[in-house]
Amino acid sequence: MAISAEQLEFRSTRIGSSDATRIMAGDWHALWLEKTGRAASAMLDFVPAVQIGIATEHLHARFYTRHTGIACYPADAETWIHPLHETLVAHLDFLTWSEPAGPFTGRPDTILEAKYCASPYSDVELAERYYWQLQHQMAVSGFTRAVLSILRPSSYSFLEVERDEARTAVLLESELAFWWHVERDIAPGDPLPVEPPAFETLGVVDMSLHNEFAAHAATLAARRADMNAYKDAERELKALMPDDARVAYVPRRDGLPGVYLSRARDGKLSLRFGSLPRKHGAAARPWLPDWSAAAE
Repeated sequence: MAISAEQLEFRSTRIGSSDATRIMAGDWHALWLEKTGRAASAMLDFVPAVQIGIATEHLHARFYTRHTGIACYPADAETWIHPLHETLVAHLDFLTWSEPAGPFTGRPDTILEAKYCASPYSDVELAERYYWQLQHQMAVSGFTRAVLSILRPSSYSFLEVERDEARTAVLLESELAFWWHVERDIAPGDPLPVEPPAFETLGVVDMSLHNEFAAHAATLAARRADMNAYKDAERELKALMPDDARVAYVPRRDGLPGVYLSRARDGKLSLRFGSLPRKHGAAARPWLPDWSAAAE
């Protein structure tokens, strides 16, 4: 949920849930520069994905309730502080329940974290990406269960994340170790990242004994250089497209199909194979070198 300027200022002198992700990723020095006032935090006011996420955040409660039948309500931008470590804070998006109940019956037992995603990340990849953020929120607030709510331009999904006491202990130890550097104004190095657990439940299979699979894999491996050469040639071809041309082509010859590039109204170039479309034939002209430019 949106938080006030005062809360933002307060969070800048503490470790928030998004900071937890950076700490566990080993991004200590850059974060230390921000926490000690030596560098400004990233400006997100005009990052489209961030602002769309803020504008659509209220939809998560509706979609989650529609999919599960479980009530969900805003956390009202309350600042949660860890009961033992006041330097650790969190701002939760929504609160909900693990099972359907009467509207707002009893205390909620689950955090719902709202994320807007327009990238091709899967639910599992997003759960791993935000794992330490969710563990931080649960450690600070005392909840033992969280839901990662994922809103995409064309779909909605969610994934449950349970509190892991062993990993929470590692998280808190890392956060407090980082904060030691902030309190003493001693620049830290960047430690190795601590990877989140794998959420993927699908197996890893050696397909060497599957003849058809192995044969296709061998073809790809053998043709990899050709594929890279194709990509390089396509890139170079597009770079040579004349600025004043809508279509540039080389006709069929030596038994090879014709090749042509076409420019869309937005400037995007498309590569095609085959004969030049008849509608372009009458307007075709030969390319000639610019001798005047060469003379200069």
